[in-house]
Amino acid sequence: MIIKITTWVFVCLMLMAVFSCSSSRINDDINGSFENDSEGENPDGWFANNLPLTRKYAKLSVDNSTFHSGDKSILISISDHHPKEITVYNWIRRIDGLKVGDNYELQGWVKTEQLKSPPFIEVQFWNSSQMIGTASTTRGYLITGTKNWQHVKTIFSVPNGTSKILIRAGISSSRNNGGKVWFDDIQIQNVE
Repeated sequence: MIIKITTWVFVCLMLMAVFSCSSSRINDDINGSFENDSEGENPDGWFANNLPLTRKYAKLSVDNSTFHSGDKSILISISDHHPKEITVYNWIRRIDGLKVGDNYELQGWVKTEQLKSPPFIEVQFWNSSQMIGTASTTRGYLITGTKNWQHVKTIFSVPNGTSKILIRAGISSSRNNGGKVWFDDIQIQNVE
């Protein structure tokens, strides 16, 4: 009897470990702490939408001097001389492994300097031709001004018809001339 109970407890503990690892696998895959480098200037798996026409007005880079944890974060810095046309600058990456209908929490850390419009971390859901949904941290966290690291999060469910999921961490140029934002420790976890 004791051997059966011990075996059952061991099996339950192993199952709990396996299910908790699936959440970690998603986070390991997204490189949300930006510690892993690729061969270019971007963190592994991420790319910056540094648009050719506006490249001289914004800098998207990895920052080795400011971080929430580890040794790196990603930075978006808007020039004092940015034109009035609104441009959204962001870091983007595709993620896999999320299941349609399941609930998840997207979270991360944001640090700001001289912002008048808030930054965002969001997930976008796409079918084969268009975006079919989004969930953003700006719905609950309108961080402006100069703030030290702030924790932000949002809960979402993956909609039916989703074939591609993107994470974006960014900011609009609107009213943010001379502003900066750092992002670090972006994670996605299953929510019961």
